[in-house]
Amino acid sequence: VIGLEPLTDGRIMWDGEDLANVKVHKRKFGLVFQDGQLFPTMTIAKNVAYGLNAFDKLAKRRRVEELLDLVGLPGYGDRKPNELSGGQAQRVALARSLAPSPRMLLLDEPLSALDTGLRRRLADELRRILTQTHTTAIYVTHDQEEAFTVADSVAVMDEGKVLQRAEPDVLWSRPASKQVAGFLGFHTFVDAPTVQALGWSGTLDDGYVLGIGARSLGLDDHGVVVPVVDQSMTVDHFVLTVQLPDGQRATVEAPQRITDEQVRVRLRSGAITPA
Repeated sequence: VIGLEPLTDGRIMWDGEDLANVKVHKRKFGLVFQDGQLFPTMTIAKNVAYGLNAFDKLAKRRRVEELLDLVGLPGYGDRKPNELSGGQAQRVALARSLAPSPRMLLLDEPLSALDTGLRRRLADELRRILTQTHTTAIYVTHDQEEAFTVADSVAVMDEGKVLQRAEPDVLWSRPASKQVAGFLGFHTFVDAPTVQALGWSGTLDDGYVLGIGARSLGLDDHGVVVPVVDQSMTVDHFVLTVQLPDGQRATVEAPQRITDEQVRVRLRSGAITPA
């Protein structure tokens, strides 16, 4: 899309214009790499100002200050990249890409090198910044929660083909296939009698099953009794593997380690998926 690789098939259109023969620097697109790619010998201010050659000195300084404030790094202009954390470096890379006011921004897994907690916080910040600047963006990620946080529309792709494109809540609740559902974390699929036995309040039409994911089941004192076959611990909760009435296995979160061989669960949600 940005033009760094030759087009092998199809067309890339922008507002009715075919971009096949448009040079990279004339497409007016910005790019944020996976690892930031900041210039190590330049200050943060000079990194952000790199694409502002058309600006005079005063306008350039004001634009840099505006962008650093936008990404939450006011006063960082005189620092060098090696003085920043990974999250701060990615914020600077974002500011540099936004500085020339690109008509579209392309982000290549910009948060993948960061730890989970920081990745979640920066995803929220990215959403805010893109919305605040009214910037169209194509955001590539393997993390579905990150995608749902940032995007207005999510496309699930496999081997270059779009399997489904929809708003995040539609994609989550109505995946177009088991392949899409599996990518979103729904690996257990149950039929209508099983979902009724588990206390689900929804209905399944003929030809559909319900995908059960990590948060589909919840502990419930009035739920159905199921055996616990395994449990593990995460940072803030335990994950129980339970056996469903139809013999399949699924997981349910628990606030503490369970010593009983059975627990009561209720099915709270799921992904309605073509069988």
